[in-house]
Amino acid sequence: MTLYTVTIAVIFIYIFITGFHDEGNLIATIICSRSIEAKKALIIASVAQFLGPLVVVTTVSTTIAKDVIKYNYIVQSGDKIVLLILCGILGATLWNFITWYYAIPSSSSHAMIGGMLGPFVVEYGFLSVNLYGIMMKVIIPLFFSPVIGFGAGYVISLFFWKLLKNAQPSVNELLKKIQYGTMFLLNVGQSANDAQKGMGLIVILMMTRGSTHNFEVPFFVKYLAAFMISFGLLFGGFRMIQSVGGRMYRVRPFHSFNAQLSSLLVVTAATLFGAPISGTQLVNSSILGVGARERPSAVRWQFAKAIFAAWFTTIPISFVFSSIIYMIARLL
Repeated sequence: MTLYTVTIAVIFIYIFITGFHDEGNLIATIICSRSIEAKKALIIASVAQFLGPLVVVTTVSTTIAKDVIKYNYIVQSGDKIVLLILCGILGATLWNFITWYYAIPSSSSHAMIGGMLGPFVVEYGFLSVNLYGIMMKVIIPLFFSPVIGFGAGYVISLFFWKLLKNAQPSVNELLKKIQYGTMFLLNVGQSANDAQKGMGLIVILMMTRGSTHNFEVPFFVKYLAAFMISFGLLFGGFRMIQSVGGRMYRVRPFHSFNAQLSSLLVVTAATLFGAPISGTQLVNSSILGVGARERPSAVRWQFAKAIFAAWFTTIPISFVFSSIIYMIARLL
């Protein structure tokens, strides 16, 4: 088995890991608020996760393929590109396993970006980084999406609180039913966003071999990525659910509805724009926004601080991991 084949396989495994590391966050509030029964939510979300990469535009994969590393450095890497990407993914995977084991809802998106940068900076220096592209299409969306998610959660929660404050308790049943739709659409949009990050790396490898052109993603790559991310959610998604759904704020159907709706709006906009955002960040910040609007003192800010710390350390730690792995690989 060639290193090229191994690297393609490792990227698909990384997409699978993203499924069980990140995607459980998307259904955490629904399950913990008892809006939808856990097994039912997991099955519906997995179907949606499978459909996302197949039906949504591939603008995010193009961003990963052309806006992180300058294309001329990708071309001049030659056969070395395979080792560079493999070490980048391994560094991101190592950090993902650490955070998954300790049930810290960090971002696989951040981990991939940090992992990708490490080997290229070691090999070519910081000049290889597409500074404008990574700032406008990656860093700014990744770090501002939780701010927008917090604001969206706060505003949408305030709107529906005013709209429904005189409603009968039976309105909760309506909100539970609506969440079947919001949950499905949110998982479609976020799985497309998350799976495309790995797809972008595969496109880079295939373009260097002449197997695809103009950053076009072949259908079989979309299909395998869709399968891996949906299966990943089925395999290990429950581990993150308790962390997100209940430890930051005690959610009820009203809260989970608002968090889902606000996350859905941001995910849709980001995916269409081609911005690789973190579903983990977005859902967490939306919950914080909903909780802050209703009762700030009830939000467990201490746990939220630990999550924020993981968000801001993921890129540099993944960068270091992948850099070390690449330096060791060069010696072998």
